[in-house]
Amino acid sequence: MRTRISPRPARLAGVVAAGVLTAFAAIPTAQAATADSAVPAGTTVHFPGRPEVGALFDAPDYTGPDAAHFCTASVIASPRGDLVLTAAHCVYNASKKTYTHAAITFAPGYDEAPRADLGGVWNVERIDVSPGYLADGDTESDYAILVIAPQNGHEIQRYTGALLPTIATLPEPVQVVGYNNLEWDAQGNEAIECRALAFEETDDSEPYARFNCPNFQDGSSGGPWIVGGTNLVMGVIGGYEQGGDTPDWSYSALFGPSMLKFYLATAFGS
Repeated sequence: MRTRISPRPARLAGVVAAGVLTAFAAIPTAQAATADSAVPAGTTVHFPGRPEVGALFDAPDYTGPDAAHFCTASVIASPRGDLVLTAAHCVYNASKKTYTHAAITFAPGYDEAPRADLGGVWNVERIDVSPGYLADGDTESDYAILVIAPQNGHEIQRYTGALLPTIATLPEPVQVVGYNNLEWDAQGNEAIECRALAFEETDDSEPYARFNCPNFQDGSSGGPWIVGGTNLVMGVIGGYEQGGDTPDWSYSALFGPSMLKFYLATAFGS
């Protein structure tokens, strides 16, 4: 039986590990390319996936044509080893002030089916939505952290490893991973990836990160933007237009000091 999700407020811990603060490098964002034509598009391909990245489900159908995942998420580092990162709009309806799913499961490294070597399917037991998105749906705060229940006395990070949130200088090469809904992609039960340049763009007078890659459809929201050649995650598909209104380019909220504070509160809070 799956655990019912109980949202909790984030609380700052009294002591924060200096190593994590150092790793989460608060580097000022550089001026990005100003012309879309100056930023080439990457190539989106299906691939076997990464162990830290998986699909979110709200029903126990994990294989075949009924495997209706709704978003993407990734395991992020924490002392307890039980956190995954996704987009806030995946789990919270800001206009209605309600959480969107009564129960959520996460399948790390999903590749047409849950992977037994990564623990199969894990239950989400708590949700932390960023304060800005929780208050008024601020698209610059479109990120959430989910707390994963242990299995057989072990936490998910032991099985998958983890990404570490960071504030990146833009423009920055990234690997973006996601899972499309089957409605839009016949191979949507397989992970997709694109390696491209993330750059800064201003929309509706607010700054966001953007990358140009085709075929990032519904279901890829929450997919991590992994800084090229590292285990650092600098964003998730979301933000402006909940990640974009075309599959040819996608957005993320810019990770900054507010995200750092939120992440540390959740990782080190009780």
